[in-house]
Amino acid sequence: MRVDDLVLDQGFAEERAEILKALGNPVRLRIVAYLSTAREATVGDLCEALALPQARVSQQLSALRLQGLVRLRKEDGYHHYSLAIPQLTQLLSCLARSCKVGTAA
Repeated sequence: MRVDDLVLDQGFAEERAEILKALGNPVRLRIVAYLSTAREATVGDLCEALALPQARVSQQLSALRLQGLVRLRKEDGYHHYSLAIPQLTQLLSCLARSCKVGTAA
């Protein structure tokens, strides 16, 4: 789909808005950014990398799973998370390159 589809297709626009809403939380955005580079991580990995408590990370991972942005794989009693939508990596790259608060594009 193209950018024009955001204008013409209400359902498409609503789906994309939900993704952006999920990424609107700074902790969730950081989790997705970490997973975009690590490919897969446990809750413990994320807690250590983000310097956040386990309860907070788990809560935000749950929200990301509900939105379908991350997937869960269980192995040997550990929960391994990865991106469910690999294209999120491109979105993060775009944000890092071109979006700066308080500056005109």
